[in-house]
Amino acid sequence: MAEDIMDKVFSFFSGDGLSDEKQNMLKAIAKDLAQSKYAKFFRVRSEEADPSFSSFLFSIYKVIYPIKVFMKDRIKMARLKHLIVESCITSNIKEVIARLEHSALDEKLRTMNGDELIKMIQADTEKLVSMFDNARIKEVNHCYELVHYLEKFVNYNFPGFFKKFDPHFADGSFSIEPRFPVIKTVLITDQIGEFLTLSQPLRPEDDWNSLLNLIKIIEGQDLVISEQFSTMIKTIREVQTSKILELMVQYTLRNPLWQWKNITYSETVGEEWLEMKKAEAAAYITKINTAKKNSQISALLKQIFESTDLVRLENYTVQLGEVYRKRKLEHFVYAEGVNYLKAFLNDYVETELRELCDILLIRGQWTNNTMAREMSEALHLLTEAGQPIEDIDEVMSEDGSDGSRLRAAMLRLDRDPTQSRYINSIISKNNAEALEIINEAAQALIVIGKHLKNLIEDVQKKHQELLVNWKELNLASKEPIHQRMVTDYKKINFFIQLMHLCTQ
Repeated sequence: MAEDIMDKVFSFFSGDGLSDEKQNMLKAIAKDLAQSKYAKFFRVRSEEADPSFSSFLFSIYKVIYPIKVFMKDRIKMARLKHLIVESCITSNIKEVIARLEHSALDEKLRTMNGDELIKMIQADTEKLVSMFDNARIKEVNHCYELVHYLEKFVNYNFPGFFKKFDPHFADGSFSIEPRFPVIKTVLITDQIGEFLTLSQPLRPEDDWNSLLNLIKIIEGQDLVISEQFSTMIKTIREVQTSKILELMVQYTLRNPLWQWKNITYSETVGEEWLEMKKAEAAAYITKINTAKKNSQISALLKQIFESTDLVRLENYTVQLGEVYRKRKLEHFVYAEGVNYLKAFLNDYVETELRELCDILLIRGQWTNNTMAREMSEALHLLTEAGQPIEDIDEVMSEDGSDGSRLRAAMLRLDRDPTQSRYINSIISKNNAEALEIINEAAQALIVIGKHLKNLIEDVQKKHQELLVNWKELNLASKEPIHQRMVTDYKKINFFIQLMHLCTQ
């Protein structure tokens, strides 16, 4: 009897140009369809999907719709991500995390030395990394993979499928179950394939109850009865295992080799969370070091400059560089250092240091002309350093070549993100030039400082070796030459320390 039915069914294939092998494969598919537990889903003779198949999809749709609504809320999904990580960590890990919270570190900073607190942060960070190991990362990632698979599944276009029967079908309408007529399977093969793809990762053996409980915590109520959800997952798996849907499409399309698309997904929530915690700890260490650095800079500025008005540049400034930094672009890294260098050149090198060096180099009778020449060349380099600084400040002005380009690129940045590379290249070029200016000036100051130190030692000797007319030079100076050299040497040393801090 079964063979008679199969013969009648395959009378439809005559004249289609199918090979004998393919016809035999399709006969086997037809036989499997007839013997399937879910044979009612498909009417072999007419190649139609039975209303029971549409009702099956509608029963799933009713169960998962509240989850679909939940997962559209990005704030709730972010909270879910956080809860998943929390659910996978131990109390010991939570204790370490609590110690690394910035509010807790702020409290400790009131009573602890900054360096000591940095060591504690580093030790706790290492402890966190050792406890939140690969096994725990894998656990977190798997939990969130379930979220991903469920999110993809609940967003399957159920409404689009049901609108094939009722054009007025409204998403989320369950007051009356639609009446589903039979439908030619060829019209829904794409939808069946997508359903198979999205439902395949939903395995009954996974811990869906824990995920539903986390959703309940966020929502404040059950969005789905866990037993009902579990039954749905098991039924979906039974349908998948029966291959009824796969066979329906293969038979309808006359393609025994048709397969639904397999999807794989690799989540990295665990790694991202750990990197975030490490970054938070590193940020606090940076905060401590920045505060320490700023304190050191402030102290050095008081030692070096008499004036409190140290603003010398208009365009290549820290303040204007913030516009770029806030957009996560390159910013004016060495603006602070270049500004202080300009102030130092104007307020000290061009006045006090030049005057002292003129006395030492022009009036001084040196026994070693090489030392005098080195000191003279270093002073000359310093006096010329002001112009390159002005050039950078000018080129970065609104009318300057680089400043105008930056302004135009920033206006296009929102609609053309590739402008970021152009902006970064311009700023990086000027930063490199600024650093070169600072380094050259610092090296020149080191040379002058080295010779001043030697001269300070020489003037105190009974038998001077470097200069033979110290008494004459002392008379030419507005204050004792020894004291003047000591004061200037200290100021130079302080300024070199300042440049080091500004280029770290």
